[in-house]
Amino acid sequence: MQVVVRVGLQLSEEPFWDKAKGELRIKGQRHVAVDAQGLCDHLDLIAGTKVAEVIMNQHEFRQGKDDTANIRREKPDASIEQLVDLFANAEPLSGIGVVKVNPPKTAPGPVDLEISNPCLKRTTGAAKSFLFSYWCGIFSELFGKEFKIDQITYDEKENSMKCRIIPK
Repeated sequence: MQVVVRVGLQLSEEPFWDKAKGELRIKGQRHVAVDAQGLCDHLDLIAGTKVAEVIMNQHEFRQGKDDTANIRREKPDASIEQLVDLFANAEPLSGIGVVKVNPPKTAPGPVDLEISNPCLKRTTGAAKSFLFSYWCGIFSELFGKEFKIDQITYDEKENSMKCRIIPK
């Protein structure tokens, strides 16, 4: 089972599981463990891949924007690179995989993302949005211009997902 969480505000904390209370806490926030593949497969099955992709996109995009706004309030002097590094370093805690990203420094432009050992390996449907729409939300909030997924590929030999997101 994949533990699915998103960025908290401090990276120094480790996930904490309190079995007596039945709680999983990451960065002080309560989360639940979810089978990400099962969730995405089920959404694709009941809604169709296009609709499931839109549903997951709406959720993850908003979550990325909200998390970025919250972190910016806590760290108003942090550079874009520092904020992006914070998010990228948090992804392994969530079970998403290991993220490499080179953000634009000042102006909105294309962003290439790579997730090594991704928890999902599909390039369509809910899985696509689950992995990358969060990042679209992050960059949309950072640059004040909406970003969207442009290209996405899975390299089976390297076990990595590669995605380009671009400003709309």
